[in-house]
Amino acid sequence: MVRLERGGSDFLGTVSNTLAEMGAGTVYSPALYPTSTGVWRRSGFEDFATLDVMERLLPGAPPPETGESRLETRPDWTAILDVDRQAFEGFWGMSIHGLAEAHETNKSTALFVVDGPNGHDGYAIVGAQWGTVYLHRIAVRPGASGSGLGAALLAAAIAWGARTGGRTMVLNVRPDNARAKKLYRRFAFADTGTSLLVLCHTPPNARSDG
Repeated sequence: MVRLERGGSDFLGTVSNTLAEMGAGTVYSPALYPTSTGVWRRSGFEDFATLDVMERLLPGAPPPETGESRLETRPDWTAILDVDRQAFEGFWGMSIHGLAEAHETNKSTALFVVDGPNGHDGYAIVGAQWGTVYLHRIAVRPGASGSGLGAALLAAAIAWGARTGGRTMVLNVRPDNARAKKLYRRFAFADTGTSLLVLCHTPPNARSDG
């Protein structure tokens, strides 16, 4: 994945081709608002996936009572990565660097975990900036799914966001993830009618596996 900090379509195309020459093959954008995709499309990127945006007001109604989660101030990113790899498949999984970057995206940030007999069973990364709180990532091991851990993490993230003085909390979710959407609606999140786009580019000179 490439995150464009500064530069135009020619620069972005050069970066993508260079990564392809290094063996990266397909290059992906971050999740972008449609109005921010112009430079990517001009460099040859095309639509890959859509994410729905949901939000709730803060503080709003208090979150439902749930089980315990705890704030982790010294993250064990290897343990967090293990949870993430079990919870997400293929493209949707993150690297250890991506997880750490999500944790450092905003001015204020927090990592909540829930523990099981053998370590972390789930985690949530949340950040806040300029009155908006972002649920960057939330995951529960498949073997612990359905036991209320996701609800505990989400409740902790909402409560933390309210304490920071945030006015709105936002998240994104795959349109076909009905189970996650049901949980978010239980916690007063509503669809905004806005979508984020992930774009991809496979340069002509990309190496093939064969």
